[in-house]
Amino acid sequence: MHPDRGKKRPARPRPKTAPHRRQQSGDAGRQQIGGPKPPAGAYFLWGRHAVLAALANPERRVATIHATMDAAAALRDAVGGLPAARQAELPSITETERRRLDAVTSTADGDKVVHQGMLAAVWPLDAPDLETFLKTATGPVCLLLFDQLSDPRNVGAILRSGLALGAHAVVATHRHAPEESGALARAAAGALEHLPMIRVVNLARAIETMQQAHITVTGLAADGETVVSDLAAIERLGIVLGAEGTGLRQLTRKHCDSLVRIEISPHSESLNVSVAGAIALHAAARHRYR
Repeated sequence: MHPDRGKKRPARPRPKTAPHRRQQSGDAGRQQIGGPKPPAGAYFLWGRHAVLAALANPERRVATIHATMDAAAALRDAVGGLPAARQAELPSITETERRRLDAVTSTADGDKVVHQGMLAAVWPLDAPDLETFLKTATGPVCLLLFDQLSDPRNVGAILRSGLALGAHAVVATHRHAPEESGALARAAAGALEHLPMIRVVNLARAIETMQQAHITVTGLAADGETVVSDLAAIERLGIVLGAEGTGLRQLTRKHCDSLVRIEISPHSESLNVSVAGAIALHAAARHRYR
């Protein structure tokens, strides 16, 4: 018998690799996959509801449309059902690899967008003027006012509820309020294209202007003197929603005609502002479905 037979042979040494080089190579590969970019002054909408609503809105200027092969077919069918004049205004659909769409991030938080295979680069809608809007707002009306609401997803959720529950417009300040963005539009699920967002310089002065137009302005507050169900009796109504956490500012409270509360369980401190807004809209909706 051979003297070495039966003995365990030492393993052959493997050639050393450079982990840092492999990582650099992977990083370089990922960097090569870039997502499409919107033109200057525009931003991306993403997701089926937001994109289709924007394409159907004749007031919305669309710069580019990107979609995967499967989503592009559905988009072409949707565009084909639009009026011919609107079809002529829209850019052609660019078929784009899914991994390139995956590379697009939200400007609101830097997270990857849930695009559902489609993106549309759009320019912001023109904001209507408050005085002009009030001149045409005859009969029952319901307006939502934002007192320094800053979270685009909350604002988008409120827009969605507002459209569903009969609001006619929302009023926000130029400062301390989110600009139009993909995150806001995604949360709004198409409502951004249907519910006008009026921008004002000063909310207190805007409230005074609305009161001169015979609109009763109420603020949602935990210490409100009346209950939210009382809103159903007001035909021309403005509902002010305060900032997340801090609520209504003192100056805003002073300008409101009344403060209303939502009665909740004593075991709960508060409601999310978008939920509170939906409850108030539902309570006031008796005159709104028209």
